Parts: sequence; structure tokens; C-alpha cells
Amino acid sequence: MDLDSRANSAQRRKVIAAREDLVNNVSILAKRRGATLYSYVNEVLEQAIRAEELGVTLREVLDSYEFLRANRVGGLTPLSIELLNTIARICSENGCLQELERVALESGKWYGEFINMRFKPNVSNLKELSKFIERILRETRWELTEVSVSCEGTMLRVRAVSLVLNNDATRIIAKYIEGLMNAVGFKLNNYDLRKGIIDLLFEPT
Repeated sequence: MDLDSRANSAQRRKVIAAREDLVNNVSILAKRRGATLYSYVNEVLEQAIRAEELGVTLREVLDSYEFLRANRVGGLTPLSIELLNTIARICSENGCLQELERVALESGKWYGEFINMRFKPNVSNLKELSKFIERILRETRWELTEVSVSCEGTMLRVRAVSLVLNNDATRIIAKYIEGLMNAVGFKLNNYDLRKGIIDLLFEPT
């Protein structure tokens, strides 16, 4: 192979402009890894492209990871929908569904307090808070096919839809959401619950 062929086959480099503070921070991170700045930047760019090819942004990937890690640190254990439906049904048949709802409410409050401490959401800005809560609910493992949190004046409306939750499990999830909302300063004003459909309206406490 002649020199021209080797030059053509080699990967060419290109200069990219970036903020000086970001370049300095990236250089520090590369050194911590024992990598060159060139290899580290290329790895970051490769992962950003990989995320885009999956239909998400790198920011969305990192946000999801941060919530998953917070869930793990917060002691949330994945529970299959089949198991949740079964537990809720058995409790309903044996007259202890209210106790399960109480536990779900308290669990939601605890998680909401943990999220407040971990992420410090801006509870005074309803639009930001609604987006934050929506992100939290989307990261759950309840098979919610649709989730929305919207502002209605000073109130927040939480809507969620699942194709696999039974009536009793729907009530349990609704109570968990209520507890979470209590932790960020909202109380239940009105609700509409049907199999797999949750519609909760919250007002400031």
C-alpha cells in the first residue's frame, strides 16, 4: 500500500469549536480515566450519535439513568404488573385493600420527600413542576402507556392510562401518586378512577 492509500484509509481529524470551560472540564475527566482528550471526546460523540439513532437525546438518556439510580437508592424495587394486580385483587377479596392503599400513600409521600431532597424541584413554578412530576411518572415500571401532568390555574391535573392494570391495582397506583403529590405541597381535590385510567386533580395545600 502506498503512502497516498494509507492517508486515505486513515480517519481524518477535524477541529471543533467549544467553550473553553467545557474543554477544560473534559480534559480533566479524560485524565481521570487515563485517556487522551482526543479519545474521550470521540467516545462522547459516538454515544451521542448512538442515542440519536435510538430516537432519544443524550440528555434524555442521562435523565432516565439519574431517575433509575435515584429509585434504586430510594429503595424502590421493581414489581411486575401481574404481581401487583394479584396482590391488589387478593387484598380486595379479603377486605384489606384500604390498608394496602394506606401503605401506597405513605410510600408515595416518602418517595416524594426523597425526590425533593435529591433533585430539589422548583415547586413555586407550576409549569416546571408539572414537567418534573411527569418525568418521574414516566420512569416508573407500572406500564403506563400515557402520562400527562398539566396546569389548571393553581391546580395540577395528573392523568395516566395503563392497558394492563386491574381496578384494584389502579387504586393503589393512584394512592401512590397522591402521596407523591402531597410531598411536593399538593392535596387531592377531585378524582376519577376506572380500570387502568387515573385522573387526579390536586390543589395547593
